[in-house]
Amino acid sequence: MKNLKMILPILFFMPLLLFSQTHKSINVTITNPVSIPRINEFVSINVDELQRKYYSFDSNFFIVLESGEEIPFQIEGKDGNAKISFLLSLKENEQKNITIKYGEGIIPKNFPNQTYAELAPKKGNIYRDGKFRGTEFVPVKFYKVPSFHKDHDALFKYEGPGWESELIGYRFYMDWRNSTDIFGKKVSKLVLKEVGIHDTVASDDSYHKMQDWGMDIFKVGSSLGIGSIGMWSNGKVNKVSVTDSILFMLNKNGPLKSEFTTDYFGWLVDGKKFNLSSRISINAKSRLTKCDLTINDADNIVTGLAKFEGTNFVISSSKGTWQYVSLYGKQSLADDNLGIAIIYNKKNLIEITEDNLNYILKLNPENSSLTYYFCAAWVQEPGGIKTEKEFLNFLEGQINSLNNPLIIEL
Repeated sequence: MKNLKMILPILFFMPLLLFSQTHKSINVTITNPVSIPRINEFVSINVDELQRKYYSFDSNFFIVLESGEEIPFQIEGKDGNAKISFLLSLKENEQKNITIKYGEGIIPKNFPNQTYAELAPKKGNIYRDGKFRGTEFVPVKFYKVPSFHKDHDALFKYEGPGWESELIGYRFYMDWRNSTDIFGKKVSKLVLKEVGIHDTVASDDSYHKMQDWGMDIFKVGSSLGIGSIGMWSNGKVNKVSVTDSILFMLNKNGPLKSEFTTDYFGWLVDGKKFNLSSRISINAKSRLTKCDLTINDADNIVTGLAKFEGTNFVISSSKGTWQYVSLYGKQSLADDNLGIAIIYNKKNLIEITEDNLNYILKLNPENSSLTYYFCAAWVQEPGGIKTEKEFLNFLEGQINSLNNPLIIEL
């Protein structure tokens, strides 16, 4: 009887011991190589590299730990391009160790989303007398835009796709204008699910007036707005206005990143047609939108910033591959200060020029691909950027990060 009492506790704890032995850890060292703080940097680790060095790593069962605390992560891509992404802040020249703990039965916490993207067309696609009819917008993962869609026909909630972090939101008009606009926020949270849900007649839309969360703060008109896509031909900007068809695909809405792709088939520019794919993404705790474009047989793509009287236009002069152009001043529809900028790679730059409406970046796609970023900072954001000096300091920090990637060692 005494021996049985000794054996029973061992039998009880043995499964726990075996279970704990199946859990393994990978230490990842991440170094900031410059004497500039890196705040909420988006870090990505290739899954294939992990599995080559740690053959037992199971990408279905793992968590990411910083100083022993579980942090949000997101798996991006698939097959050989899969990556584990998370946010990390580092001091000047700091080195941090991140732990990836893996093994059967390890399930990550359900962290809330810190980004959001959507396209929400009218339910039913009922079209009559030049308008799409109905009282409800429904977000979709895939959508082919009707060939007869035009501006202000009430097809989409706030006229096209929208995307946001907790800091700021953006949208672009998915019609002949194809220009990007800005949602300024007075709150630090996601809001776009509720914006414009009752604006079903495309008249006097609510977000054009100040709301508790903020408002549409930018006047785009016929300009490039902020970071919109065009092509320079015959001495002028040609926006993505005439196409054969347009397809939308929502790629991800994750805790740390949201992304969607718009494919434009048969974009007509001065008698020649192009197929353009635009992938737009935003990361958590970031105000930057990343634009990844693919286009064949094009000798240029242009983007730019809408001109406003009384604003200050700045071209960065720092060393490094990544640079910026910016505008700061009273250019918001709330009649207060707003900073807007485009971050571009010097290897793609043809020239910086202007016309009556825009400051223009003329860029050369390399191997049919082009990447650039745009961002905005509104003075009414809680705890946000309040002056031009602060905005330029922010931009310098962004290009320093792009020019000096973090060093990741497994």
